[in-house]
Amino acid sequence: MRRFLLEIVSDAAGRSDGMALLSVLGVLSYIFLGVFAVVVRGQPFEPDAYGMGLGSAIAAGAFGMGLKARLAGGARCQP
Repeated sequence: MRRFLLEIVSDAAGRSDGMALLSVLGVLSYIFLGVFAVVVRGQPFEPDAYGMGLGSAIAAGAFGMGLKARLAGGARCQP
């Protein structure tokens, strides 16, 4: 299990990847805050809003990691 978690937050060279770590922490905190709002604060669970928010968080992380991987090879954005 530990090896799996290390593979999630490391790049191809085995170094820790900050973007992947922030994405995982962001998604986990989003889930925790959703559970906190329902259980502790008694707010109603809105699956549509929760699903769209969680999907947006995952998509933003994946987009950022893909963009970083594309630009890491020394390529520069052309104006």
